[in-house]
Amino acid sequence: GAKRGILFKEAGFLESMAKCDTLVLDKTGTLTKGRPEVVEVMRLKPYDSSLLFSLASASTHPISKGVAEYVKRSEEILHVKMLEEVKTVEAKGVRALFEGKILLAGNLKMMHEADIQSSIPAAFETLSHYFFAVDGEVVALFGLKDTLKDDAKKSIQSMQTLGLHMVILSGDHTRITEEIAQEVGIRDFKAELLPHEKAAYIEALRANGNNVVMVGDGINDILALSQSQIAIAMGNGADVAVEVSDVVLMKESMQGVYEAFVIAKRTLKTVKQNLAFSLLYNVFTVPLAMSGYVIPLVAAVSMSLSSIVVVLNAMRINTLFKK
Repeated sequence: GAKRGILFKEAGFLESMAKCDTLVLDKTGTLTKGRPEVVEVMRLKPYDSSLLFSLASASTHPISKGVAEYVKRSEEILHVKMLEEVKTVEAKGVRALFEGKILLAGNLKMMHEADIQSSIPAAFETLSHYFFAVDGEVVALFGLKDTLKDDAKKSIQSMQTLGLHMVILSGDHTRITEEIAQEVGIRDFKAELLPHEKAAYIEALRANGNNVVMVGDGINDILALSQSQIAIAMGNGADVAVEVSDVVLMKESMQGVYEAFVIAKRTLKTVKQNLAFSLLYNVFTVPLAMSGYVIPLVAAVSMSLSSIVVVLNAMRINTLFKK
């Protein structure tokens, strides 16, 4: 596993993962590259770009980072503003105060909860949206697009051959989640979920008898990761997500998830083969030795031979990904 950039924190997780039948995937940063870029902008009123940059930079969410990068690159920023009472609202956005003005930046749900009338224009329906509001009024709307990881579709197809039931859970809106699900070939998905709703979904799967593996990379995935039998984190994700995970993928590639399953299943199969061989070997040879048909020297050599066979069988795992 380590040679493939897959770190199992405990050997027991190999067995647990091999027995799992359901794979739950986060979207942003897991299936997609996690670096959304601004592709549509709607400026409704004049605004201070420095304020927007300061507010977007206060969040670690990929969408906020994408907006901050766009503003830094495309708009005039005089200097970073010193905001007050900066608060990240879970899976919605970020808010702050500046010289008595209330600043909000985030998704449509955040605007509605703040009683700000807003809607998503047709041109933004298939994009991740980011509203910027000042004193209860939307002054700009940004549409961002993230792209699939290069190997995501192929890796999903490979995992489907393992008989896994796959589900995408996302905090993004329905249209964009559906588009990604169709692109990779996954039928089941849930969109516009808060972190505790993702966790509740996994809890329901487990209550229904499913053994669940969850793959995520962000702070918003922590609750869901903690509810799964096996939690897999991307090594480039949030430190806290890596901390609560059982398996860490050092590469951003989705191929690592497939390889982790293959290694786990092959390991458990090998363990069973070795146990079966050892049991059968002793069932036949011990009675022969007790009956005097086998002299001690032959018995000693035979016992060593059985150990060598077990070791050689285990070493076959090294040939898993060799062409």
